[in-house]
Amino acid sequence: MKLSGERIATMLWAVAVVAACSSSPSHAPASAAPAATPTPVVRVDSGTRRLNVIVGESFSPHTGAAAIQAFVPEVPPVDSGGECFVTRTTGSGATMVSASFPKRTAAHTQASLAFDSSGRLVRFSERRGAMLPSTVGMTMEQRDSVIRATNAAHRSTLITIDYAIDQAIISNRGGGRPTDAILSNVRAVENIERFGPIVARVERVRRLCGV
Repeated sequence: MKLSGERIATMLWAVAVVAACSSSPSHAPASAAPAATPTPVVRVDSGTRRLNVIVGESFSPHTGAAAIQAFVPEVPPVDSGGECFVTRTTGSGATMVSASFPKRTAAHTQASLAFDSSGRLVRFSERRGAMLPSTVGMTMEQRDSVIRATNAAHRSTLITIDYAIDQAIISNRGGGRPTDAILSNVRAVENIERFGPIVARVERVRRLCGV
């Protein structure tokens, strides 16, 4: 279901799902201003099924042609070099690729593509700026703390394209300043030069990763 700009207010900065739940958690109504103190949410519905969610910052993205025209990504992308990691699932047959620029160990830009079992691109995401450190082996609370600290210290630009629901979210966030974001359909933003352009960024990653 495609979400409208008036109703989308909460962005999940990090989501960890441990096993599947039979029902979805309820969502809070949209808020006109960023939440002052986002709180981790942990739901347990049985001894064997658990859904853990770390909630990041809540905000309301701007919508419409004027908002798109006014929005400027604060962190430019790095497109030199590039190292790629490809994962193909054995169950659904989906493919995930992640590209780091200029290289994985010193990335300034990370872009990811997700393909379904038929090879159709369903999702693109890009982060520009300081990368999140590895949180492998940490508890949910420790991961949440590390993510919050990284975001608080550095300004980042994020682009998320969901082709399945024709939705694009582009935001500048972190660094001790409020989040500035826009919400749009994909066609309205994918060819805008100052955003990448996004279509060229997708092709750059596809060529690098051979997908």
